[in-house]
Amino acid sequence: MIQGIGIDIVDLLRFKELASNKKFITRYFHKSESELKLQSLAGRFAAREALFKALNSQDLYNLEDIQIINTKSGEPKFVFKNELKKYFEIRKIHLSISHLPEYAISIVIIEKELG
Repeated sequence: MIQGIGIDIVDLLRFKELASNKKFITRYFHKSESELKLQSLAGRFAAREALFKALNSQDLYNLEDIQIINTKSGEPKFVFKNELKKYFEIRKIHLSISHLPEYAISIVIIEKELG
């Protein structure tokens, strides 16, 4: 059963200004993500925003507990710590990130098993 859906789009021109601020990068991204290219960073920022929307709750959302990695096949995947990790032990999360020269977009779907 779908429990939450979130989508976000990022304008790369506006995001470039944000990404030039080291404090912004440190606050929003895991160390392993901080050296990515602008399009990838924007996509991961959109993913975090889409996750926030899909959760429908600020209580669980903690930026330090979120990392996005690429699987061996190249698909993006959330890695969670602490309360978010516990929350997703009984839920399935779907993440998609896409880029165009001017935009990055992400969608997150959260499923909870019935029964």
